[in-house]
Amino acid sequence: MNGFWELLTRPALDALAARAPVGVRELVEIGSEGGRNTRHLLDWCSSRGARLHVIEPEPVYDPETLARDFPDSFVFHHATSLEILPKLGRIDAALIDGDHNWYTVYHELVELEKVNGAEFPLVLLHDMAWPFARRDLYYAPARIPGEYRHAYQRGGVRRGEEALAAYDGLAHELNKALAEGGPRNGVRTAVEDFMAQSALALRLEIVPVDFGLGLLATQSLLERAPALRALFDQLSSPAFEHRLLEYLEGRRIDDIIDLQGTCARSRLELEGVVEDLGRHHAELERHQVEVKRLREMLDASTLEVRDLRMRLRSLPWWSLWRIGAPLLRAVRRWGPRA
Repeated sequence: MNGFWELLTRPALDALAARAPVGVRELVEIGSEGGRNTRHLLDWCSSRGARLHVIEPEPVYDPETLARDFPDSFVFHHATSLEILPKLGRIDAALIDGDHNWYTVYHELVELEKVNGAEFPLVLLHDMAWPFARRDLYYAPARIPGEYRHAYQRGGVRRGEEALAAYDGLAHELNKALAEGGPRNGVRTAVEDFMAQSALALRLEIVPVDFGLGLLATQSLLERAPALRALFDQLSSPAFEHRLLEYLEGRRIDDIIDLQGTCARSRLELEGVVEDLGRHHAELERHQVEVKRLREMLDASTLEVRDLRMRLRSLPWWSLWRIGAPLLRAVRRWGPRA
């Protein structure tokens, strides 16, 4: 969701905050991963006097650092969303980018409605387009009750192919439903099912790029926040489509630059490996020459020993005694004492 900050997330929060006299007091971010989007949100909250609740069971950043940097704006919850949402109280806006499966997203929305009622918050949801709009992803399959969990396995997804790829494709290291589509499967399906059973009059807009961003709000909220309603209306306008094309082109160029940088770094690493390999190969050749020399010495010594044995065997026994007796006396004389 971090990529949507300038395009949609901040404009949506600004529009929500423009409603008088309520503004924005409490936000919740479900799923913060590396914390990049979290810092955007905290900067925004600190300038608005708002507070951000971050729900993340497995952060890959240091929450204590953010707590020191934003002592009045940051509240961290080291737990799952369905554990925390019932305890939060009223929320003005929620960003959902956590566990991308039907069960989790559906029940997150249900909990938001239970707690907030008619004051249902503005909700931004990531992964509303392919591949997880209609296919569950499970970061922790054991957290999903069996009756809501599809048959799954690790594997990558490819456009136009339902079967998971074993070794490549998108996000091949993560667990996903084996089949795409059908009941209770995917993030967008969860949102649609929630809207179908909710007592609220809801409006959903979807921006189908970067895995899809959904904006969900009640009609009553849009009436109380004209700037937010105007933003919703703009999402289907030619002007926004033009901005979206500019956004996509910028992301494409950034991806190309990142890919070229990665390729350049990989090429340098490969050149270093080849150079090391050349040094190791030269060293191996030196060792092989030394091994050959030592083997020749060993072979020569073996021949000498064999020749000596043959000469000793040809001597009469009394000659052996004449040679061995002085040696035995020397050993007894100069050898170690008991």
